[in-house]
Amino acid sequence: MPLRSILLSPVGRYFRTKRMFKQAANYAEKKQKPLMMIGDPCSGNYFQFMSNWFPNCDHGDITIDLYGCEKCHRMDINDMDSWGSFEDDSFVIMETGVLGFSEDIASVASQIARVSGGEFFSAGGNKGFFWESILYKTYSKKLNYTMNPFDFRESIAYTGRRLGRKERISIDFSDLIDGV
Repeated sequence: MPLRSILLSPVGRYFRTKRMFKQAANYAEKKQKPLMMIGDPCSGNYFQFMSNWFPNCDHGDITIDLYGCEKCHRMDINDMDSWGSFEDDSFVIMETGVLGFSEDIASVASQIARVSGGEFFSAGGNKGFFWESILYKTYSKKLNYTMNPFDFRESIAYTGRRLGRKERISIDFSDLIDGV
């Protein structure tokens, strides 16, 4: 149903991000680890006014976004050399849909597993047939995936779909952590 892709999915993702950010921030505080945000909370929403008027999250201790605001560490998530500047198991990581821009999502997920020690939260991307087939192109031609929400405390499989309704993606996060 086009309405779900156009309106309901982004609104649902907004509230999911808000809830998951609180969980990730509380978890990081409890573990006494800094919080890394992947995705600038000041931008990146299909309905930009929602980010401006009703932010769904804050910056982390470090926030990574290639086109982020002045508070962000401007880094391309696809740059494996840049990931090397972060130590193993040094952050709790929260992601807000930016992994959809991965060129090789398995490689990026591997770096996230290494840097987070597996402590990873993702609000996921927008969903729905219309979004996954066509509408994503109106957001960015560089968007490759829509990933499902992920909470390492509840699941080991980080799943999603290559946009254009191509293949399904499933990354076993426990295998990535075992390989670290």
